[in-house]
Amino acid sequence: MTLWVVAIWRLPAAVRIPRQRPLWAAFASIALACSIGSPPAQRLLFEPIGVNNLATLCKHGLGIGGSSAVLLFVITMARPDGVDAWKRRLLFAAAGGTVLLTTFFFLTPRPSEVDNFFEANLGNLYGTLYCLVFLGYLTAAMSVSSRLFWSYARRAAGAPLRAGLALLGAGTAFGALYTTWRTAHMLTRLAGGEFPAGDATTQLVADLLEFTGIALILLGNTVPALGVQWRSLTHRRALRRVEPLWAALIEAVPGVVLTEPTGRGPRLRLHRRLIEIWDAVLVLRAYAPAELVAAARAEADATARAAGEEDGVREAFAEAFWLRVARQDCLRGADHHGPPPDGEPHRNDTGAGAGAGAGAGAEADVDFDAEVRKVVALATAYADPRTARFAATRNTELPV
Repeated sequence: MTLWVVAIWRLPAAVRIPRQRPLWAAFASIALACSIGSPPAQRLLFEPIGVNNLATLCKHGLGIGGSSAVLLFVITMARPDGVDAWKRRLLFAAAGGTVLLTTFFFLTPRPSEVDNFFEANLGNLYGTLYCLVFLGYLTAAMSVSSRLFWSYARRAAGAPLRAGLALLGAGTAFGALYTTWRTAHMLTRLAGGEFPAGDATTQLVADLLEFTGIALILLGNTVPALGVQWRSLTHRRALRRVEPLWAALIEAVPGVVLTEPTGRGPRLRLHRRLIEIWDAVLVLRAYAPAELVAAARAEADATARAAGEEDGVREAFAEAFWLRVARQDCLRGADHHGPPPDGEPHRNDTGAGAGAGAGAGAEADVDFDAEVRKVVALATAYADPRTARFAATRNTELPV
């Protein structure tokens, strides 16, 4: 049931994003394989056909397809330039493996339906060959997937994605351990020897490895999605916190408001707000003479020392003090003081100037989160009563 929930949950993303489709196909294949292996499904779908263990053949065929899909997914992320070539190779390998699997299946004696096809065919040549085709394919696919997952995890951006890829790599590694353990057991019994762990213990270890691998793959698939949801929540909260500052600034300089649609994503809307805020700050800087900026910095230093606040807070207050005064001067029609003095240009850290499209550079920012923290700190300082008191004092001192 959990696998079906994950498959259904990932379906919308698979429809929208082509590179997500292999992972969805992998979960759908595993979920379907588990479902058709249940007794009700076997009675309904396979007993009327009259072929013993046909459900096992279908399960293992889906297993080959699912492992190929996992490998294609990680190749799509880690080696995007070679996806088309790998897709053809995997299709050929999966088709060849399925043909071999089917051939050995019908060569294997199957006098009755069995619950565990591996255990039932210990020491049987064709049954062992059937199992080795399935296990060998999964071993190769899971081993390569683990190496690529871990390789890509070291280069991935964002802790949730790195953690998710590392967990996916661990899950496929456990899958490779499971198939290697099964292969060693079956080859030992085919050669007429006794496996050191004994058949019962071997089955217990195999189940433990298999279920651990599936659990890690499910967890690795979930962690990045939770990270995306957390970032979305963080961006929504930041958007609410900077909104009052944005509204105050565009009242004075409405011309900085961009007209291009941003969509519904909180990150793009927040990015748009940051662009407009910094552009408004850039315009209002012309209403802040050097003596006002110096007075704002001195007052911010005194305020920070009195409150024991950090340098980042001091910088936010220094900018908020002169910004509030400049906004009021702009609203009442005071003459501006020209461009910022040489050596003191305002830096538009979002990488976009007035009139730039908010969506164009949204994914290219080097440190978007740092910029968000900076503007949130500025918004907090701007709304502080100490900023209002400073602005009231300066507006009585400065000529209109």
